[in-house]
Amino acid sequence: MNINPHLSRRNFLIAGGGAAGAVLLASCSGGEAASSPDEVTGAGWADGLNDLVFGQIKTDFEAASGLTVSPQASVPFDDYQTRFRTLIAGGSPPDLMRLNDDFLREMSDKETIMDIEPYMSESGVDTSDYFEGVLDFTALPNGRAGLAIGALPRVIYFNKTLFEEKGVPLPPTTWTSEGWTWDDFLETARALTEGETWGACVVTDTAYENTFAVNNGGDGIFSEDGRSFALADPEGVEALQWVADLALVHEVAPPWAEVSADDAEQQLFVGGRLAMFFSSMSVSGYLSENVTEFEWDIAPVPGNVNQYSESSMALMVIPTSAANPDGAWEFLKYITGPEGGQAIAANRVGVPLSRTAAEALVPGEVGPANIHLFTEAANNNRSVHSTTATAAAVALYRPELERAIIGEITVEEALTGAREQVEAALA
Repeated sequence: MNINPHLSRRNFLIAGGGAAGAVLLASCSGGEAASSPDEVTGAGWADGLNDLVFGQIKTDFEAASGLTVSPQASVPFDDYQTRFRTLIAGGSPPDLMRLNDDFLREMSDKETIMDIEPYMSESGVDTSDYFEGVLDFTALPNGRAGLAIGALPRVIYFNKTLFEEKGVPLPPTTWTSEGWTWDDFLETARALTEGETWGACVVTDTAYENTFAVNNGGDGIFSEDGRSFALADPEGVEALQWVADLALVHEVAPPWAEVSADDAEQQLFVGGRLAMFFSSMSVSGYLSENVTEFEWDIAPVPGNVNQYSESSMALMVIPTSAANPDGAWEFLKYITGPEGGQAIAANRVGVPLSRTAAEALVPGEVGPANIHLFTEAANNNRSVHSTTATAAAVALYRPELERAIIGEITVEEALTGAREQVEAALA
């Protein structure tokens, strides 16, 4: 989920390039129908994954298929929202487009995105090799609306050198809550908080809302049917108050004023003033390029009742008005297949849909030694339940939640106070 009023979601800095906090979603620059059955048009925004898909993967696909892929000039994500909808509404969109994962349900319900289930059935795609939680993201009531070509899961980034200097036990290296519960996480943050160094930061990546609510036994932000504001249920309220209290009560996390600016938590971490923070796989590229004074690594999200992580999804869809949907499917199948998936993993721009392809995600000269935890996180993915009014709902509750994060009101007051309006929007 990537809607961003007030609290920004630090998604998708692609490993190996890009600015910290860039978002791995869709964008496009103009629409022209495919000129022939042998040509597939495509669109994505300017980022590392886009460069890979319409660079190396495109070239390999063309050599294998005999089809030609003609990508449009990419544009910044900020231009995406309007342009994507404009191209869809205009009736001549590219054949294969990337899409903001927040809007999948909305676009599918409007029948502007093709159901690709018939293609998958006819092609005999072996879905047993796919990460179930990633594959299921596009399974909606009226069909399968595209595929997530990759996932960027959330983990805990930590300053390994600081842990060792203070004699604090390191987090687990596998996806387990043994010795890594919420209580353990809090005690670890306490042990690492000293002087100008904070022990932990969670709130700067708003995926914490769904992840911590689910891990406290709740439904997450929304109910499974997308009609109820589940975050305002007791499990969600308790979880988010626990997160807020890291700063407000326990004083192991920086106050909101210190981390409210974009990428502030990453800069604190690079500067040695933050021991742990919750964020997406996307920031690993930034850390690899900028951390020079200490060794860092990644750990699982701490567990409570459950131990899940939310991944942001890199989605590709075929518009219902695409001129060459057959060619678009062939390219999409290639991207999510062994060759495309291995390229995504080897270039560390995400965890590919295929489990087999994900085996190419291995440690390198820079980056986390425990890089396999990204794959384990994708295997333990729990996404936000889809709704037809996600953007409207977020715009209603998140400003109130910010008031709770700074201690002006309680989380219960913030969420229950917004509940009626949120559920009216969802209805």
